[in-house]
Amino acid sequence: MELCAEYVSPDQRRSFVAGPHGTTDGVTTGPSAYVLNAGQVDRDRPAEARSVAGKVTYLGQLRNQLTGLQDDINEYLTLRMEAAKSKKLKTADEQRIEKEINTLLDGGDDEE
Repeated sequence: MELCAEYVSPDQRRSFVAGPHGTTDGVTTGPSAYVLNAGQVDRDRPAEARSVAGKVTYLGQLRNQLTGLQDDINEYLTLRMEAAKSKKLKTADEQRIEKEINTLLDGGDDEE
């Protein structure tokens, strides 16, 4: 069975497929480094996958894959948010520059 997820937005579509992630200790899940450095303990951290006779159980594999899939999706969405924020800042900066140019062209450079 292949574990997958799909992200759909008005301008983009992206499929995610779980790879052979070997841990339940996700990169983007759990408390932030700031919270941990402040002395908090991650009591909700999932246990590592259990094994029977040296082989990881089916549910353990599923949990590992879900953690990896969640990391992949979180990283992708974080990049999308950063790009949107950058675009918004660029647009605001362009509007400010255009307004300054129009003010100067209209002879408004003596105003203050």
